[in-house]
Amino acid sequence: MKMPIEIKTLLSSFTIRLFVCFWLITIISIVCTRFISQQLSNEVFNEVINQESKPEELHQLHNTARRIKRSKITNISELNNIGHKRFDKFSFNIWLKASKGNQKITNLFPLPNKHKRVITNFIAEQKMSIPQTSIFAHNRLVGPLNIEIGQQSYQLFISKKQHRRNLGHFVQAIPYWARIAIPALISFMLCLLLAHTFSKPVRIIKKATSKIGQGDFSTRVEGVSQRRDELGQLANSFNEMATQLQQHQSAQQRLMGDVSHELRSPLTRLQMAIGLLQQDTTTEHARQQYLQRCQREIERLDQMIENVLALSRLENTLQSMEPQQVNLTTLVQAIINDEQFVANEKTIAINMHTTGNISLLADQTLLISAISNVLNNAVKYSPLESVIEVSLTKNAHGIELIISDNGEGVPEQALIQLFSPFYRVNLARDRNTGGTGLGLAIAKQAVIAHQGKIFATNKATTGLSVTIQLPFL
Repeated sequence: MKMPIEIKTLLSSFTIRLFVCFWLITIISIVCTRFISQQLSNEVFNEVINQESKPEELHQLHNTARRIKRSKITNISELNNIGHKRFDKFSFNIWLKASKGNQKITNLFPLPNKHKRVITNFIAEQKMSIPQTSIFAHNRLVGPLNIEIGQQSYQLFISKKQHRRNLGHFVQAIPYWARIAIPALISFMLCLLLAHTFSKPVRIIKKATSKIGQGDFSTRVEGVSQRRDELGQLANSFNEMATQLQQHQSAQQRLMGDVSHELRSPLTRLQMAIGLLQQDTTTEHARQQYLQRCQREIERLDQMIENVLALSRLENTLQSMEPQQVNLTTLVQAIINDEQFVANEKTIAINMHTTGNISLLADQTLLISAISNVLNNAVKYSPLESVIEVSLTKNAHGIELIISDNGEGVPEQALIQLFSPFYRVNLARDRNTGGTGLGLAIAKQAVIAHQGKIFATNKATTGLSVTIQLPFL
């Protein structure tokens, strides 16, 4: 049975993992503290005995009671007289606690004062009714068992030397300062390991951030992006940011190179025309042609610079939009009417198909720039006496505008690069058309500013379709 995605995501959360880890450390610290406190406050471990668990100890206890009963003593003081005769051969001591009166406690054989005091205090404080094994640092105490001596009730205990030391006895042997230092050291190591585990990804991301700040946009966060918690998401976001920065840097460098290349050609032609104008052998007719050539090159330079500035403004993230309610149907029809004058020179008809008046909140200037560039591009590369179809529809997701021509189309591998600055497809879209290669790039940035999409596809027969999708802002 697979774990639900929601629960799996919750358990992989950095917050939940941090909470669980600190919680476990807290629980471990509490348990350690409790254990040490018990060792500091108690010097005995109790275990209930029966015939199954400790048959030999229970047998010794009952056997001792029978020996005392058979001795027929009438006073507890008489036990000392017969003790060495009857019990000296056994390796255990006998303890008697009076059940009534002052509950005096008597032991048969002498013990070191420290051991005797500990066992005496324990017997005096306990209210046990069934036999138990009480384990001390140096002795094992078994009892109680009720017996009668001279019509007086007593509780019988026997004790033996403790040779095997358990964990509790080992802890008791440790100095008090060590009992405190050990759990403190354990919690310190656990917290240090936890801090190192959670801070390592942060250090990696910080190091990568420093490299990005120094201009190394190829830097990526390695070994953290595979995590499924917030740190992994942060690493993935950082890598996406670095990729975008690298792409923007490459695009900027490519744009500068393209601008330099594009400016070089008209400047060269302009320089050649001026040089020919300055020659004394140039006729008046040729001089007029060279002047016209200079004027065309200057106009081309002016148009190119204007397009480059427009593209730069659109690519600038600080570009401010001025949204207003726009009747897109009327706007597209007005653009078609303007382009029809150019299309008439090639006997091209531009037909519009729409489902009615479609309006949206948008920047009218940017929309005019985008649609005009796409439609102008379609007119430019359509053959003579052809038809351009413009379709404007609305659906639940937004508005879709499709401009289709009957030209030669473009190779499939060029469809994605078609909207890159200064990109031209060999064959149809070359410099002979007089374009700057910035029209579709400007259209793309204008559509992106509206959080929309623009893409091109080849028609099934012949021609190219450019689709503009705009959401309802």
